[in-house]
Amino acid sequence: MKTNETTDQFDPKTQVREFKRTCQQCKKVWHVLEEREKKIQGNIQSNNCSQASFCCNPGAQLQAKRNVEAGENELDKLKKCPECGSANYKEEVITYDKK
Repeated sequence: MKTNETTDQFDPKTQVREFKRTCQQCKKVWHVLEEREKKIQGNIQSNNCSQASFCCNPGAQLQAKRNVEAGENELDKLKKCPECGSANYKEEVITYDKK
């Protein structure tokens, strides 16, 4: 069941939330789970901390930096139109009950 975010409270135990994005250039519609974006953002933050903590190990520090960049690229990709690459989109948050 789809619910309206403004009138209902989100419960992550029983519901899932997604972003419905519509490109303002080519009108392509794509969907991204909020959980996926949060996981990528968490990985970026974790790798940022790793990057700082590996100051005595240059190899590990470089790998952590590459991991941060890869996460940022993945997140950036989710926020761009898969059709034309535009970052100009309209976003709607949709909540569904878990099955």
